[in-house]
Formats: sequence, structure tokens, C-alpha cells
Amino acid sequence: QEPLAVKLLRRDDSGAVAMKRRVIDTHIHLASQWHEGGSGGLPNHWLREEAAGRPKGEGFNNEWEETNFREAVDASGKLEVTSAIFVECGNLPAEAEARWALDMVNDPKSLVAGVVAHVPVPDGAAAVEAFLAKLRDEAGTLPPGLKGGRVVFLGNPLPPADACLRPAFLEGLAALGAAGLLWEFCCHPAALPHIAEVCAKFPSIPIVLDHLGHNFGGEDFDVWAPALERVARNPNVTCKLGATEQYEVADPVPYLEHALKTFGYDRCLYESNWFVNTALGDAFVATFCHIEAALQRLGATEEEKEMVFTGNAIRVYSLG
Repeated sequence: QEPLAVKLLRRDDSGAVAMKRRVIDTHIHLASQWHEGGSGGLPNHWLREEAAGRPKGEGFNNEWEETNFREAVDASGKLEVTSAIFVECGNLPAEAEARWALDMVNDPKSLVAGVVAHVPVPDGAAAVEAFLAKLRDEAGTLPPGLKGGRVVFLGNPLPPADACLRPAFLEGLAALGAAGLLWEFCCHPAALPHIAEVCAKFPSIPIVLDHLGHNFGGEDFDVWAPALERVARNPNVTCKLGATEQYEVADPVPYLEHALKTFGYDRCLYESNWFVNTALGDAFVATFCHIEAALQRLGATEEEKEMVFTGNAIRVYSLG
């Protein structure tokens, strides 16, 4: 029998006018004129590494401007993105990346409504305060579009699974929380038990778990699932639903179902993970279809679906 997500992914060619789902995309990456030799853009070390050896127009070696994002959304035929959260992605220097993204927030023509910047929390409190000081205005106020910080706990080789328990990171996280900002964890599943411990230490700091905490986890459901449950016991944590299919999982729907059951409809967020999804060859709408399939299998009401696709994002990212 054809999986429900595949049925949802197939475009309706009947000629009927379908209602588009309104969503807030809580996880997009953007880069502007990042190729070497480009004028006016910010260099991007991550894209240079991923695009190495590929011809222009293939995989990561593409243009990743907001106009390209809008084109991907329009091509989906199923979604209306009302706003989006820009998440740091290796544009350098990090302060310039943050300022560039914050300019989009201030542009009424842009979909970007909030920024999760590359705030150097692992480097300690002084580094966090110095970074934020560069973004404050003359009155010492942070831009309202700045919602939080992220530094990925990934790489080759992977950092130690308990790297988030290092004193410098804990001090940096405390400084971030004191500034009224949230933190996003992007990690390998092995780090989840330690992340659960960190979340318990800082119950007043909103924490978002990217990609179900399943980066590069593979087919490890029996190990990942109880670790996710440990994280979810902390009520200050919200889980982003997406990208699982990009990390060597044949069927992401059981993972999404478990996350929805574990966190509840009021603590899960829709994300596309654009441009990574497009660079890896996935249709923009694929993640949405997997989430929709999981929601349908769980019998979610329309009100519960709206929480996942829009309402929770408004609350978590203070989108007025």
C-alpha cells in the first residue's frame, strides 16, 4: 500500500483548486552572493565545503537568496509561508550575518520575521556578552528581531556527546538567557541525554531542539526514542519537526509521530530546513507531507494542526 506521505506529496493534476496550508517556517537558511568572487555578499565556509567539486547549479552549489526560497515555496503548490525564522548557517563573520538577517526582519517585503544568530555560547559568558554588545543600540537594547542563538554540536569529527556540559557552555547559556534570548540545539542523538540535563539546569530559558535531535542518527529509533523522551520531560523545550528524512531514515513518519506524542501538539514546530532540503534533492513540500501524514495517523484535529504549523511558532518566537 502506498504510504500516506507519498500520496500527499503527489501534485493534484485534476484541475481542482486546492487550499494551501498556511505555515510559519521556523527553520530556513539563506546566503547572498556567497561564491568566491561574488560582489557584496558574505563568504560562507559551510557552503564552500559542501559545494566543493560540484558544478554550479548542482547540490549546495546554488544561489540561496530569499527569492530562491519563495520560488521553492511557490513550486510546492501546497503551502503558503506567512513568515520564517532565519537560522545561522555559516555566513561570515557571524556578527555581519546577524545584521544582514536582522535587516530582512526590518524589511516589510521580507518573509523573515526572526533571527537565530551564531551567538558563541560555547565560548562562555564574556564571548556572548561581547557578541550581543555589537548588536545593541545606543540605549543598550537588543533588536526585537533577534530571537536566540545557535552553534551546532556537529562536525567531523563529532564533538564529545557531553560537550554541552562544559563549564564555558553553561556560563554562556546563562548569559544568553539573561539577555532574554532562546537557545537552539542542533546535535547528534548521542548528545540528547546530556542536553536533557542542560535543559533541567536552565528551566527559565526557552530551548528549541532542531530536527528532532536526530542529525545523522540513521535507523536508530530504539535508541533515539527514549533519549528524546528524557529531553521532553523539560517543559521549557520545544521540538522542531523536520529534516529526519535527510539523515538516512527511510521512513521519517514514525519518528515524527513519536516526537508529536512525546512533546504534545503544543510543543512542536513546523520547519522546512531550506536550503539543505533542496540541496539534497528533496522537494520543498516533502517535510510538510511527512508531518501531515504523522498528524493524520495520530488523529490530530485542525486546531492541533494549526498549533504545529503556526500557533506555537508565534508563541516561541514572540511573533506579534
